[in-house]
Amino acid sequence: MFKIILDSIRKYHLPIITVLVIIILVLAFFPSSPEEKVPQPEVINPQEFGAGEIGEIAEEAEKNGILFPSPTIFNTRGVISEVKSDRLIIQGDGTNFADKKPRSLTVIFTEKTITFEPGQKLNYKGLEGLNYLKPGMKILISGAENIRGKTEFKANTINVLKIN
Repeated sequence: MFKIILDSIRKYHLPIITVLVIIILVLAFFPSSPEEKVPQPEVINPQEFGAGEIGEIAEEAEKNGILFPSPTIFNTRGVISEVKSDRLIIQGDGTNFADKKPRSLTVIFTEKTITFEPGQKLNYKGLEGLNYLKPGMKILISGAENIRGKTEFKANTINVLKIN
C-alpha cells in the first residue's frame, strides 16, 4: 500500500509543484487584507469651478474666522421682478454670494430648463416655462453651473415656491 502512495506522488509530482507555485504567487501579489487609504481633502479655490467674483469677501476676513459657503453653489432663491423672452430678472436673496447681500440676478432659460409648478405637479420644458411665471412669484433656481458669485447664469430647474 505504501508503494502505491509513493507511485502516485511520483506520477503527480509536476502538477502538485505547479499548483503550489501558483498558490504562492497569488498570495504574494494579492495580500489577504488590503490597506485602505483615506482620501485627504483638498483646498479648492472657488474660481477653479467657474465661480464669479461678485460678493466675495477679502482673504483677511477668512483669517478672522468668518465662515464661507462651499466653493460650489448650484441653488439660490428669490422673487421674480421681470419676465423676458428668454430670461428672468429676480431679486435674489444672496445665498449664492459669500457676503450674503441680496442682488438682482438674471436667470437665463435654455431648451433644457424645466419649470415646476408648486408641489411639482406640472412641469414645462424650455422657454415654455416662462409663460407660467409672473412678477412677485417666489422661486427656487437650480443652476446649470456653479453660480457662486454670479449675477447671470443658466438655469437647470425653476421651482415655483409661492404664487402671489
